[in-house]
Amino acid sequence: MSEAPDRSGRLLVLALGCTLRGDDGVGPAVLQELAAQGPLLDGVDLVDGGTPGLETALLLEGYQRAIIIDAAEMGRRPGEWARLEVDPEGSLQGRGVEDGALPQATTLHQAGLAEALVLGATLRVLPEAVTIYGVQPLECGWSAGLSGPVKAAIGEVCRAIGDEIGSAEAAGQAKLRGNHGQDSRH
Repeated sequence: MSEAPDRSGRLLVLALGCTLRGDDGVGPAVLQELAAQGPLLDGVDLVDGGTPGLETALLLEGYQRAIIIDAAEMGRRPGEWARLEVDPEGSLQGRGVEDGALPQATTLHQAGLAEALVLGATLRVLPEAVTIYGVQPLECGWSAGLSGPVKAAIGEVCRAIGDEIGSAEAAGQAKLRGNHGQDSRH
């Protein structure tokens, strides 16, 4: 097995999803919008992970923190999103963004992502903190482009992620390289 690159002290923003499967492409769309907003922070890596399954654990390895963006079937209205925290055992701990409540949520890569998180915890390669931003899809069939409700959520999800990255910077986990253009309103 090869040695993992030195990513200590770095924050990973990892987009999961397939842009050819409708709303499943929300992760890459959010990542693209974050990149278009200009420089974020030194020490932050933006990575389009596609649909890696168990290999997600390898993508997370060595990072201090990780933020994952993915379509998630949560029983909500299309375009609604939630911030989920991953505990040290690799299990999802849900907290609704607006109402404080979240039904049990699984992403559309449920087996792959859920198993990858547990595998990462078992192998002790998970970052100290892993957060998932899940966006409720409308349609994930074979089609290019996002539905209207999911597309409309991108700005709000980007602001929330920008705020979280800013909080990491304030906690000394990343060095400011430039203004990431986010305000704290949701």
